[in-house]
Amino acid sequence: MTEQARAGTAGLAEAWFAEPEARFKPAAYWFWHSLPTRQEMTRQLTDFADKGYGTILIQTRLAFPRSLYMSAAFLDCYAEAVSIMARFGLVAGLYDDYNWTSGQAGGLTVEGADHLRERHLFWATVEGLKGEITSIEAPIIASMGADIAQWLYEGGIPRFSDWELVTAAVHPAQSITGADIRDVTSHVAITVTESGCEFIADCDIAGGERLTVFLSARCRTSRLPNYLLAQAGARFVEVGLKPYAVALGNLIPETLQFLFFDQPAPGFYKWAEMEGNLANSLLYCPELAQRANIACGRPIHAVLLALLYDLGADTGALRASFYETYTKLLYESFFGPVKSFCRDLGLRLTGHEILPHVGGFSLNGGFSSIDPRVAPAVDFFGLDALRDETAVDANNFVAQLAPKLGDSVAWANGRSRTMVEIYATALRTGRRAAGQWELAPATLRLQSIRLHMAGARQVVMHGLYQTDGYDNDPRLFTNPRFDFAPGLNFEPWWPHHRAMALETSRLSAFLEDIVPATQVAVFYPLQTAWEKGPRHEHAIQFGAWCEHLSALSCGFMILDAKSLSMAEIGEGTFTANGLSFAALVLPGLSSFELEQLEGTILDLQDAGVHVWLSGAAGRRGFDTNAQSSHAPSREAVRDFAALLPRPCFEVIAKGSVANAMGTDADGWTRMVLFNDGADISRAGINGISELEFEIWDAKSGTRTAPAFASLLDISLDPEQLVCLRLRAAAAKSSQPVAIRDAASSPYRFETLNEGWTFETSETERPGPICVDAGWQLQGHASFSGAGIYSRRIEIGETAQVVLDLPGVSVAATAYLDGRFVGACHHPPFRFDLGVPSIGIHHVVLEITNTAANRYYAGTPYAGTTWPDESGLTQPPRLLFFPQTFRRDD
Repeated sequence: MTEQARAGTAGLAEAWFAEPEARFKPAAYWFWHSLPTRQEMTRQLTDFADKGYGTILIQTRLAFPRSLYMSAAFLDCYAEAVSIMARFGLVAGLYDDYNWTSGQAGGLTVEGADHLRERHLFWATVEGLKGEITSIEAPIIASMGADIAQWLYEGGIPRFSDWELVTAAVHPAQSITGADIRDVTSHVAITVTESGCEFIADCDIAGGERLTVFLSARCRTSRLPNYLLAQAGARFVEVGLKPYAVALGNLIPETLQFLFFDQPAPGFYKWAEMEGNLANSLLYCPELAQRANIACGRPIHAVLLALLYDLGADTGALRASFYETYTKLLYESFFGPVKSFCRDLGLRLTGHEILPHVGGFSLNGGFSSIDPRVAPAVDFFGLDALRDETAVDANNFVAQLAPKLGDSVAWANGRSRTMVEIYATALRTGRRAAGQWELAPATLRLQSIRLHMAGARQVVMHGLYQTDGYDNDPRLFTNPRFDFAPGLNFEPWWPHHRAMALETSRLSAFLEDIVPATQVAVFYPLQTAWEKGPRHEHAIQFGAWCEHLSALSCGFMILDAKSLSMAEIGEGTFTANGLSFAALVLPGLSSFELEQLEGTILDLQDAGVHVWLSGAAGRRGFDTNAQSSHAPSREAVRDFAALLPRPCFEVIAKGSVANAMGTDADGWTRMVLFNDGADISRAGINGISELEFEIWDAKSGTRTAPAFASLLDISLDPEQLVCLRLRAAAAKSSQPVAIRDAASSPYRFETLNEGWTFETSETERPGPICVDAGWQLQGHASFSGAGIYSRRIEIGETAQVVLDLPGVSVAATAYLDGRFVGACHHPPFRFDLGVPSIGIHHVVLEITNTAANRYYAGTPYAGTTWPDESGLTQPPRLLFFPQTFRRDD
């Protein structure tokens, strides 16, 4: 964000915090499984808006008949849905394709245009004159089952035809150099076979030499386009996007404001004879060969051979030049027409590519079975330059690289922060699409907070469902119930979603107009990734640095080579992309890439900037005390971070307190503290001078008046969030200030072990229940919904009473004498009962579990954890405090 833009938003911060705008609220894919009725659309959209959503993207899933996609009936229904969103003040986004994998338009892009179907480059290396390409398969698609294969391939199988010889070369079996390579393309003949293609060469091959032949073929059954062809990109716009513009009319761009693409990528093919550094087939067209020849300055047979084998000193440069050429052609041909479509209509372009690190920090730890170089899945900074708003995706509910990478590429392209799509894959079974119906609201809240603290402006939920599918049908994808569950609106705890959404939206608004504190820059090794491929050490080392810096709450951003080349070097610091750094990390760079940076590295070291290398020890002129040949441990990263200059405000944490901070346009530091652990933790905040501070309460949307302290001592309950605004103050405070005293103890407590009754929608009348174990162990194994616990309590003294629920799965609402007391969806589950009158009172607890016990019952996806814990799992307690006690929640 520019300084001018930040100055313009500073005065709006409090208004955004009190009433968050749509861009801060959760967004969601709305999965359509059929054409919904107007009544159904109105009912669900009303519900989504009420639960705190600000943005909705309609997404037709595999259960939706593909024959209806882009039909007149579909487009009419779509336009009606967006017009209802307009009435409710919801923002709409255009999810640009059927199911996922942008560019296919549900098969319409290549329908009647076979020449636009994906064409791939295959190769085989043999010791003689004959060879073949056989057994071509798409493992990642096959692993998802027959229904996914039927969607992407006519007949469910990739079949190739139109084989063409691209080039061929004879070369030494080992120690290949450019002088040893002979172009024998004109001496090779090919023959198409049922299973692939055979070739034979009519040339001399000496002992110790091998023949490598490169062939291309079109997948005649694929519904995926050749993303290298500009005609394919134009065709996708024509049949897959323009009909939306016609149907929506004036709803664009006021209500439908952006287009969201999702993982455009080829089929990631493998075959029996595949070998070399490249682990999947490449998309191919003649223009690619022409461009690569010019960019690399070498004949195409030598360039392609360098992709597979080491050709000596030129290998790194040849590979990097080729993949840069390949990627740019893909960007121009596919994203170019889509970008033009958006620009003409005033739509923002956003969406995300395949992120091979999804779900973790190692650069290729998420999609470990693919070679990301064959897709737009490596050059994250370059692709983001085409977007108007950054987006990434995250998998499951753990800390991971995605939000930080998204924020980093946004800063590199003149923006800040990112959208983060979050989707769930199964942990209880190996069939990932079965999802996680066991998702608890506390888990979702915790992950949303993590994402916002790491750089997310908006979290995109995957997703909200039109229907919850069918019983007695365990099929993945075609039964909506098992299509990357959960559908959040079919979770029993869904009524608690609004409170979670408001809190996390306010957190996002609180973090909006800041320049984040960034002590460390982690270099993104693009040239190394292109040269070495996904199995090289850089992937793990980069991930280790980012994971440990994140865990230590050490502010960092990721820089690309362009940003580093434009850095302004000062005394002990350097500035890039508007951010200031005191250290640069170079993780696992190849010699080729490191040599390109050597001058910059030495300049930074001369200026007193800390430069830390891993995987490249022994380089001339570098400080050997800042090098390691291995990925760093967390302790090593902590030691490195301790060498950095002390920040203006320092957080001393005892326990599991994470923090994020930055400076707003008024010069205040905004700081977020979050207890990411299961126990009470403490955080002390020291300043260089006296502190002036405000507390912004994300649950209520309010803030305290400014106060002063010499230091702050803050205790945080498990999963407690605290937002602070701080600055150095001229006023003097004689003592530290303790706030949020979560550790206050009652003068006595009473355990409510017995006397509880229980009922559900499936029971005829209330019956006795034990509260030291969940209801799943007491005759209600497959029940998902609300369980009602009730009992009478006797109050014999005048005191402030808190009802404490030490074991809840997964959300609770409390009533006292028929009066609503409160609702809670994350620990600690405590309800302030006030000062009840002396006598008998009636307590009712409505506990909701997840949908797992209902939807996984009797399926192959139940796993060993079924039935999942539900209801009260430990006896409730009454905590008694002096009447003057006021708990600050």
